[in-house]
Amino acid sequence: MAFWQGLINWLGYGHEGEEPVMEKPVLEAETTPVTPAKGKLVGLPTARNAMRLVIARPQSFEQAAGLAENLKNYRPLIVNVEGIPVEEARRIIDFLSGAAYALGGRVRKVTSGIFLFTTSNVDLSGDLEDQIPGGLNWLEAAGRGR
Repeated sequence: MAFWQGLINWLGYGHEGEEPVMEKPVLEAETTPVTPAKGKLVGLPTARNAMRLVIARPQSFEQAAGLAENLKNYRPLIVNVEGIPVEEARRIIDFLSGAAYALGGRVRKVTSGIFLFTTSNVDLSGDLEDQIPGGLNWLEAAGRGR
């Protein structure tokens, strides 16, 4: 407003005898930076980041590579090899065991012919006693071996 009043007075249209009004400059208040309250932020599980469990019943060894893709994407896998030839089942389990091992995972036997393959992001607990460290003696135990 002081600018316009000064311009009007300079042009000669202002009131005589009035002194120009000087506005006081507005000082910005000093602000102190606001620091967020320290606390522990905990994420809650949602449907978006829920883990998927893949259940498969392969019919041939050609499907093993597709199943291993699930392990590469950090999805646990349950594979049922009951009802397929013993040699075909052995090849599938060997292939998926190698994939799980390469990804830092584990293989656990659920029942005769059904196996759980996990990767390093899955922590298993419970009484699944028949953990398979390397061999496939389950075929002989089930009477399906050579």
